[in-house]
Amino acid sequence: EPTNVCKLCPKNTFSISGASDINGCEDCAAGGHSLPGSGYCDQCLTGKYYDEPTNDCKLCPSGKFTASGGASLEDCNTCDDGFYSSNPG
Repeated sequence: EPTNVCKLCPKNTFSISGASDINGCEDCAAGGHSLPGSGYCDQCLTGKYYDEPTNDCKLCPSGKFTASGGASLEDCNTCDDGFYSSNPG
């Protein structure tokens, strides 16, 4: 039975040139995410944040925003005094 088999890099990591061990699987940047075995990470866009349970980007709730993609719901900022956001994102 062969013991030298390729294994997928874990979720939210990537490898662009193949890795000799798990240490070669690099973490996605804040707000980035990937499926197991990815060669790149997706980044959440403005008005969205990364949702770990679904491994996807979700819209910030009404009254909150992100200037760039957030790494979590906590990165969705409350609108400043005198401003509003009635739509999610």
